[in-house]
Amino acid sequence: MSGDDKELKSAFDIAMERAQKLGGLSAEDKRKHKEEGLSEVGQALAKRYLSGLPIRDVELELGKYKGDRQTLVRYMLSSLIQKINLTDSIEVDKIIEAIRHFTKSEGIKSIISEYRSAMERTRLETQNKLLADKKKELSRKGISGSAVEPAIEGSPEWLELKRDVEASYEERLKRMTLPLQTL
Repeated sequence: MSGDDKELKSAFDIAMERAQKLGGLSAEDKRKHKEEGLSEVGQALAKRYLSGLPIRDVELELGKYKGDRQTLVRYMLSSLIQKINLTDSIEVDKIIEAIRHFTKSEGIKSIISEYRSAMERTRLETQNKLLADKKKELSRKGISGSAVEPAIEGSPEWLELKRDVEASYEERLKRMTLPLQTL
């Protein structure tokens, strides 16, 4: 058993030990303590998965919690979904892989693809206009020539357009992932 496996198990065990020490807890309190422990394990699995733990090993970890597997999957997916950053394509692809594996849902993948297409389309549609505007602005300040290539990626206009596109897709993503967090 690796050190990470011990950490996962100990998080759950610690929560259960706390519940046992409190002895006189009601059934509801015991359930809450168990849920907290499972939440910690689910979050730890998500973290380990994003750090490189293969899905097959995540499945092995989940196998240790037979009766609580679905709850752990829900907590893990919830943690992964909260980490979705549309601009980090490598991590998003990894999160999509986990969501597809555990839910068979393809919807998030299509939203991410649409987002990427929309960003590229927006960039292509506005790049020439923004370049022309920036060159005019620089020319008015006495800066011109063939070597002048304004950087539009950091311009306020581009950042605003980018923010608008991202906000639209983040809202759609939020609506789509809400049911996945309540599996």
